[in-house]
Amino acid sequence: MKDILERSTLRLPAGWKTVLWICVALGVLMFVVGLASGAAQRTWQAFLINTLFWGGMAQAGVMLAVIWQITDAKWGRPFKRIAEGFGAFLPIAFVAFVMVLFGSKYLYEWVQHPLHTKAAYLNLGFFATREIVGLLVLFGFSYWFVRTSVMPDLALAQKLLPGWGGPFAARWLKGYDTSRHEAEVARLELRARRIAPALGILYAFIISMIAFDYIMSLDQQWYSTLFGVYTFVQHLYTALTLMLIIVALARRLPGLAEYMTINRYNDLAKLTFALAMLHGYMAFSQYLVIWYSNLPAEAPFLVIRSIERTPWYPLFWTLFVVLFLFPFVGLLSRAICRMPNVMTGIAAILWLGLWWANYLHVVPSVQRSHGGEYHFLFGLPEILLTLGFGGAFFLAFFSFMAKVPILPVSDKHLCKSWHGH
Repeated sequence: MKDILERSTLRLPAGWKTVLWICVALGVLMFVVGLASGAAQRTWQAFLINTLFWGGMAQAGVMLAVIWQITDAKWGRPFKRIAEGFGAFLPIAFVAFVMVLFGSKYLYEWVQHPLHTKAAYLNLGFFATREIVGLLVLFGFSYWFVRTSVMPDLALAQKLLPGWGGPFAARWLKGYDTSRHEAEVARLELRARRIAPALGILYAFIISMIAFDYIMSLDQQWYSTLFGVYTFVQHLYTALTLMLIIVALARRLPGLAEYMTINRYNDLAKLTFALAMLHGYMAFSQYLVIWYSNLPAEAPFLVIRSIERTPWYPLFWTLFVVLFLFPFVGLLSRAICRMPNVMTGIAAILWLGLWWANYLHVVPSVQRSHGGEYHFLFGLPEILLTLGFGGAFFLAFFSFMAKVPILPVSDKHLCKSWHGH
């Protein structure tokens, strides 16, 4: 374990760090230029897409760790820290979600032309209050869970390698009694077991609220009770695709392949397969209900995305193939799921497809709500803002991972092989 702590920290090479900072700078520059040049609606539209994609994925990563905590899953323990690392982006995500409020008049029709029947709920004051409070509660519980999970590992790392983790470890270990390490591990394990179920409930409730408010209310006439569940399933699906890529790379570090075994990687791929099928099921369930009922309030959401006369028709059916049929064929094979290099390519395609799914949720609704002709818009604003968010996400992720043990080294469920020998 000492060797892994010394040699297997997940660090970002200096050159890549520079590239990510350039991406962030380009994203910020595009945001400023877009607002100043009269393209405010398109800029805020791209900003919202990326806030939902990267922020949702960050929170979903923490929830994967929560799931492994609740279920006592031994196979998922080696991946737990990487999942928790996604949460390093949550402070930035919070700022981004709040910033969307400043562009609300360009995105949400109800800001200037509210429906009387929904005005009590869809008004900017109540909208801002519930989103800020909800996100603070959700992200605050996520921070509490991650810190509770990481503290015993930081303490053990410092015991094996004095000074390990530097100021970050000293700050996070404040209040930790290193002289009673076993008792502290037991205490924090009990705390994590109590936080995890509460965080699971909060996640389902608050992410559903975010889906209703930030996405569904783009078209204030449309409603779907299924959309909240569909959204947090999609976020989990997104987090798993990125996990497959990062784990495939992390397994190359010294000693990690003994813990992140090919059997466990196969299980991670199969969990992704399960989420892909569940995501497809949720999408079809929503499609079927809207198509069958044919209500004036619901049908336009489906019509503008799926009929030939709209510019999003090819994207709609492409995403059906990429996000459902492709993983159904590709991830069904045990042999393919046990080939990390091949899985990296498959996961990358799915990950990009899920970004486009967020695009399809946002853009048609914004254009419908603000009138005019429908246009498929994709260019520098979307590309550069995506690069900016991506740069910020990976800088936060790798900054966190460089300061913590890549494996939960104090976890009693962590073992090298499937049988724990």
